[in-house]
Amino acid sequence: MSKQAQSSKLVNKVYNAAYRVGFSPWDLGPPMPELVDLIEGDDALTPGRALDLGCGAGTKSVYLAQHGWRVTGVDIAPEAIKQARQKATDGAVQVEFVVADLLTDLDGVVTGPYDFLLDFGCAHSFRDEAKAVYARNIATLAAPGATLYLYAFTKGPLSVRPAEIDSDFGPHWELVSAVPGSKRGIPDAGPTWYRMTRRA
Repeated sequence: MSKQAQSSKLVNKVYNAAYRVGFSPWDLGPPMPELVDLIEGDDALTPGRALDLGCGAGTKSVYLAQHGWRVTGVDIAPEAIKQARQKATDGAVQVEFVVADLLTDLDGVVTGPYDFLLDFGCAHSFRDEAKAVYARNIATLAAPGATLYLYAFTKGPLSVRPAEIDSDFGPHWELVSAVPGSKRGIPDAGPTWYRMTRRA
């Protein structure tokens, strides 16, 4: 088994167990102001097809569906997807939820193209060359000119640093902006919203 496959298997087990016992501090409740502004603000994106990467329990998938998007949520943890489906039912919205490993070939598992890809803390869980694999894989699902909105820490072991945006995402995605997140903790892990556009 490859190092990458071993890592994915471990992530699956850890996240599945966490959701099963109700420990998911990364599911932070209502969408952050930056996402709300992108979806509802004066210069909001036009609703189309959206892909919620590492969707967890589906809070943001449901939010997008409630604002006119046709949404697919993807997560590696079956327990998270189970909770997400219930959340969509409770919210009276239609969302397609898929159990998938975003580091593997997604052909036939998730079908693009998508106009908007949301990554709220997914990419910063990957290590080393896995970030480049992830950036390439999700690019295959994006329409030309699609928006990727990626929230990540920039300090510490869970991070996506600006240099990694250039090296790992740059071949497929053009950086539009990098804005510090409005909600910060102690210690400050440097949360940042990276907005990118799929290269043609």
